[in-house]
Amino acid sequence: MEDLVERTVNYGTMRGCKYVEVRIHVANSTRIEVRNGKVLSATPGMDHGACVRVLIDDGWGFSSTTNVDPKSLKDSVDYAIKSALATGQDISESSLSKAPIVKREVILSENEKTTSTPIEGKIRVILEADKAARKVSRAIKTTLKYVDCYEEKYYGNSEGSRIKMEESWLYLRITAFASEAGVVQSYSDKFGVLGGFHKLRRFNYEEISEKVAEKALSLLKAEKTPAGKFTVVIDGDLAGLLAHEAFGHAAEADMVMEGTSVLKDKIGKRVASDRVTIVDDATLMNEFGSISYDDEGVKGQRKIIVQNGFLRGFLSNRESAFKLGIPLTGNARAQDYKHPPIVRMTNTFFEGGDMSLEELLEGVSYGIFAKGGRGGEVSPADGVFQFGAQEAYLIENGCISKPLRDFSMSGFILETLKNVTGVGRDIVLKPGFCGKMGQTVRVSSGGPYIRIEKMAVGGRRWI
Repeated sequence: MEDLVERTVNYGTMRGCKYVEVRIHVANSTRIEVRNGKVLSATPGMDHGACVRVLIDDGWGFSSTTNVDPKSLKDSVDYAIKSALATGQDISESSLSKAPIVKREVILSENEKTTSTPIEGKIRVILEADKAARKVSRAIKTTLKYVDCYEEKYYGNSEGSRIKMEESWLYLRITAFASEAGVVQSYSDKFGVLGGFHKLRRFNYEEISEKVAEKALSLLKAEKTPAGKFTVVIDGDLAGLLAHEAFGHAAEADMVMEGTSVLKDKIGKRVASDRVTIVDDATLMNEFGSISYDDEGVKGQRKIIVQNGFLRGFLSNRESAFKLGIPLTGNARAQDYKHPPIVRMTNTFFEGGDMSLEELLEGVSYGIFAKGGRGGEVSPADGVFQFGAQEAYLIENGCISKPLRDFSMSGFILETLKNVTGVGRDIVLKPGFCGKMGQTVRVSSGGPYIRIEKMAVGGRRWI
């Protein structure tokens, strides 16, 4: 593969390209879905292919192929050149931020590859997790979705970088449904990690499955959340939604370049309370969004986006770093060989503060404690968001009291972050998959418990 990368780069240079980039990608995956104790699907898969990106006559060209051989890669260079000449995007070689030349191999041990465990062993574990949830009550229905992938990536560019990288990851989502008298409630938990299948056991998946089922049942007895403006204490999962969805996408430099970010022209300005620090860190060991190198051959890094309330920087690729005059952060990521790299997050989260949960609740006479993200909507261009939570509780006189359901919160992210009055100590990160411009990549997001004043909450009535 390394020789094929070398020959393809040389051919692109010979054709007059100012810059050539080649990626070869081989992926072995497994997908398993279990519902109510039955295996609906168990699908091993293999995908491989290659892509070429070139810069010629101030235009980008991109082409991919499923045939990883010299002729197909040579044809891909020719197609990419035709595309670049046809589109002419006013990009020059000097419009790319300088990146270190890297010659590196990142190799995994056999035990750290998901391919080292046969699919029968994976199915057995997923069925064990399913059984643990259903034994809680006959009223529980379950859906478990598992996916893993072992990947080999080969990268080279005309500046001299050559990288061979192995990656392995797995992800499991457990969802329990409970119903009573026409009311249906659900609860989910998820975990993902880098490495081999044996790491799934570190999560104690059977105990987690039981808790998921118990939470779904408890929601049947919960009252609907009141509506109004409240002091809200949120957990790390919901904090992750704010960090990733409401703020992180607005901090991606390509969004800033396009004028679709509420953070445009705000570097160095206050965007949150002094208790808020937001980080994107690709270097965290075993976290689901971590990467060794991005898909432009730039090393993964820890980046401070917000520090004590002030916007310190954006997440960038080589083109946006040059055009905006900002540091190169190693955030160019592609879903696979079929896609060109774009600016993406890795592990995005609020840094911890100095308060315990009890201290965050103290002094809240009437508020809401919300846990577990349930998705929502966000507009990075104007900073407006709406998120749901899986569970919530009233806070009365500093104590957590009756359970609530159907909680949602909404607001303007810059206003919301300025209303943060307390940040907990312990950080929790949750894995997930982020979609952007038709591409999906693995990420994680999170934070500690956070207290926010004057939070708009939706529910049964306005108070």
